[in-house]
Amino acid sequence: MSQHEFDFIARNGRRLRSFWRLPNAVWWVARIGTAGYPPRIRRRLAVTNVIAAMVSLMTIPYIVMFIAYDGYGLLPAIIAFAPQVIFYALTPYFHRYGEISAGLYLCAIWLIFGISFCMFFGRDSGLQFYFLPGAAASLLVFGAERLLLSAFVTVVGLIAFLATEILFVAPLDFIKVDQVFLNTLYYLTVPFAFLLIFTTSFFAFKEAAQAEMALESEHEFSERLLQNILPKAVASRLRDHRTQLVADQIPSATILFADIVDFTPRAARWQPQQVIAFLGRVFMQFDALASAHGLEKIKTIGDAYMVAGGLPEPKPDHEASVALMALDLLACCRRISEQVGEAVEVRIGLDTGPVVAGVIGPNKLLYDVWGDTVNTAAHMESHGVAGRIQVADCLKQRLENRFEFELRGEIEVKGKGRMRTWFLTGVKPEAAAAPSEMESKPLPLVSQS
Repeated sequence: MSQHEFDFIARNGRRLRSFWRLPNAVWWVARIGTAGYPPRIRRRLAVTNVIAAMVSLMTIPYIVMFIAYDGYGLLPAIIAFAPQVIFYALTPYFHRYGEISAGLYLCAIWLIFGISFCMFFGRDSGLQFYFLPGAAASLLVFGAERLLLSAFVTVVGLIAFLATEILFVAPLDFIKVDQVFLNTLYYLTVPFAFLLIFTTSFFAFKEAAQAEMALESEHEFSERLLQNILPKAVASRLRDHRTQLVADQIPSATILFADIVDFTPRAARWQPQQVIAFLGRVFMQFDALASAHGLEKIKTIGDAYMVAGGLPEPKPDHEASVALMALDLLACCRRISEQVGEAVEVRIGLDTGPVVAGVIGPNKLLYDVWGDTVNTAAHMESHGVAGRIQVADCLKQRLENRFEFELRGEIEVKGKGRMRTWFLTGVKPEAAAAPSEMESKPLPLVSQS
């Protein structure tokens, strides 16, 4: 069983144990000698161990019965039966020689002891019924991939059962027992044989059930991981069409870039653990804001954070949602500053327009966006001012009825020339008082500057 299976069972132990509850001793016996094998093989070896342990334990009542009936007269039978306890108990030792070694050993002693005991007591003892569980369990011991071997063992068990029924009619001459003893032996053997079949089947189904539940858990974990890396809609497309190229032309999206000011000198004087803890603290709160505003986190690049609205699925009024998040980011940084005891500021840049979105890979999948809108938003951030939200003129025109802006003027932007830009400063009072005009769903409140 893999570590993930053990972790899954530990997390869901109450649900599993409600039906598959087994004593710790059984688990310990089942796992003897199985370390180092793949989980699929370990489950099969565990079934082999359980069969061997059951037969070993079932031998003890026979020995007690022989001693109670006539210990001296049945001494040959006691001497023959007693080693079976040890021989079956040694079965897990043979796992070290190969995945079917213990199974072959188990079959050998099963035939040797079974035929010997039937010869001792004859068919009225019912001991020949022990061949039936062995034949039935052959597929569990050797696996479906060794169907011919399993079929051979089953046929051998059937032949042994029929042969002992025909050849060993009465006990050996030196075994002095009456019919009452043989009947008692019969009524002990038949239930034991059925118990062995039931126990083996139960344990095998238990192993299969746990493997299936662990597989479901693994699938759920993979799904959560994929959806944590990619947007849910994109992850579904990749899952349903594994070879399909994910590339979308988004006619309208809003991009936000946020960069932590003076992070490099701060990181230089901190220990690595402090750097990671700080970024984790900041970006975890940024993630919560993105989720609250219904936006898509694209990625983090060092100390920079990128968010998009209006993709991968259209979102009404995505410009307003991104603007509100930008304002909340400033408020969030003010709270963090109070908590850490030093100024934590971000430069934020926004822009809106058409973009191309898709998944690049195939290794380390990444959902990303490209286009002039992305470049402009990045320039708005890099040419921005600490603690301010800089936007291009086109976004300001779309939001000016709902938000307040402060003209910055024209700035020189690499690759764009001179651009007229604005600082987003807050939500207009009338817009804040009527949130229904903003979106169909209420957005988190922001602090007005």
